[in-house]
Amino acid sequence: MSRNNLFIVSLITLLLVGGCADKSNIQNRSEIDVDSKIEKFENELGYIMHALYYKEHGDYIKAYALFDKLYKETKKIEYKIESLKLLISLGGYESAQKEIVSFLKHHSNNVTLYRLLTLAELKLNYVDKALESAKKALKIDPESMENIDLVASIYLVMQKYQEAIDLYNQYYSKHHDDQSLIKIASITFHKLKDVNKTIQMLRSHTQFIGCSEKICTFLAEIYRQRSDLNNMAKIYANLYKTTKKSEYAQKAAEIYAYEKKYDQAIELLESSKTDNRLLLAILKQIRQFKKAAKLAKQIYDNSLDPIWLAEYGILLFEAAEKKNDKKLLNSVVDKLNRAIEQGLDDPLYYNYLGYLLIDNDIDINRGIKLVKKALKAEPDSAFYIDSLAWGYYKLDQCDEAYKLMKKVVEKLGMEDEEIKNHMKKIQECRSKKK
Repeated sequence: MSRNNLFIVSLITLLLVGGCADKSNIQNRSEIDVDSKIEKFENELGYIMHALYYKEHGDYIKAYALFDKLYKETKKIEYKIESLKLLISLGGYESAQKEIVSFLKHHSNNVTLYRLLTLAELKLNYVDKALESAKKALKIDPESMENIDLVASIYLVMQKYQEAIDLYNQYYSKHHDDQSLIKIASITFHKLKDVNKTIQMLRSHTQFIGCSEKICTFLAEIYRQRSDLNNMAKIYANLYKTTKKSEYAQKAAEIYAYEKKYDQAIELLESSKTDNRLLLAILKQIRQFKKAAKLAKQIYDNSLDPIWLAEYGILLFEAAEKKNDKKLLNSVVDKLNRAIEQGLDDPLYYNYLGYLLIDNDIDINRGIKLVKKALKAEPDSAFYIDSLAWGYYKLDQCDEAYKLMKKVVEKLGMEDEEIKNHMKKIQECRSKKK
């Protein structure tokens, strides 16, 4: 379905009754035997209550019959309008058109009748007549956005895009409202494909009127489609300031992090408290380990998820100046052990704890077991193989260590200082044994 037809359908849905019409649609009013479809009620209220009940429950034929009867008995135009809405919903477009035209002779200023006539004519594919009827509704109430939408939607069907824009512009020039501007921008962007003009009009509005949520999200979506991340982030950051909605802070922070604008990302995340995990990842990335450790503890205390206890321990170690301090090592090992006991099952943390136990001569054999457990999950990890090689070196099994280090060098080369140091130590160990 085209955007134009969607626009029409949405208008019909708004103006007519809700829900779906009965499949046994009628084409002519004469097909309904009104008297046989309804019961006799003592008063007008009884008819109204039953008519509304049938309408609410989707029995439009009975609802139509009751409203039609109500009009005949009372001559109140509102009942006729309800019956006409139902007649259109039931597919009686020609009958509805004829009745409305007849009624307009005596109710020429009734805007609702012109709207219904427009819809019936659109359903009959009388587009030119529909446009004429919609314009009459607009003439009666030129400030009604409902009437403006009705005329504009027909212009869109006729592919007269500039006429639709001009119509909305007349309203916007008086009111400078979001609703009409978004419609102008939408037609300019989607139909005229003039992206720059769309951006220009939206930015101009934000400068002089302000950046409402609707306008700014529309503008952000255009920037997204153009991959203009810088302006997109600015829009989201501004939206957070004006709405205080954390979702906008997070979107802006994610873009800033992607573009490595870490200070801006951190500022937003700290002020909004929207995504502590993203904040932690950024703090780790820029090696602010002390700050990251404090945050990891906070996340663990709030969630009791053992992964954050493990992260807390690792970050304490990374933040420390004296990494061979026994008190520190015991504290870190304890936190990693507790995390594993609490259910953490992740090769990354098995390897980290294992290497810590090996490298600091705390418990080499247990360290090797933990590294092997990590390798069972990820057998091709060069980093885990390096840890295992270092464990064998610590046990003085230098030939086995060398075989493993050769695999590491093949995968990663010798640029990493730790790998270079491990290979050097292992080669020296082998030379001494010869």
